Amino acid sequence: MHTQWEVEQKYEVDDLPALRDRLAAGGFTSLGSENNSDIYFRHPCRDLKATDEAFRLRSLNDSSCVTYKGKRRTGPVKTRPEIELSVSHTDRERWLAMFTQLGFRPLPAVVKHRETFASSAGNAGQGAGTQPKTLHVTIDEVEQLGSFAEIELIVSAECELQPAAERIEQVAKQLGLRIVQPRSYISMLLAKLNVEEGGDG
Repeated sequence: MHTQWEVEQKYEVDDLPALRDRLAAGGFTSLGSENNSDIYFRHPCRDLKATDEAFRLRSLNDSSCVTYKGKRRTGPVKTRPEIELSVSHTDRERWLAMFTQLGFRPLPAVVKHRETFASSAGNAGQGAGTQPKTLHVTIDEVEQLGSFAEIELIVSAECELQPAAERIEQVAKQLGLRIVQPRSYISMLLAKLNVEEGGDG
């Protein structure tokens, strides 16, 4: 089974127009926007927060996917294995019902408006002849929580993790993003709602 790695960092944003201006000046291309609704689940047999894992069902515009995120590696930038599978959007409610019947307990939905921007990350950390990885910056306006930016690279080999983390930190400085928000949206939302955590992401 092929597992890819998600390398990302989330930052608080207090000036969205200024960030959009810096993205344009930095050569980032807008890939459009979408509305996301993420439902995270408590596992019936183990504490996903304690094991530092996450399991979620995401709906975005007219598509859906199921995502598993593994334990984070230590380091200043969030890095973890990820498996994501597309599911039929028309079957979303049946997937949700199936997970519930299997004992997974859904947490309150994280709802956000997301804008995505892309830029080539260059060849740093990649072997000769490989294609440049695409670095993505997303601007999230999250209901009840505020505005954030995430910088992300997806890589397929462990040898690419450190160069990807360094690239993300470099881009954050270029964009004027300095306040790291280490908590996930679901963690922040549950804290705001005063709901006990049982899953993280």
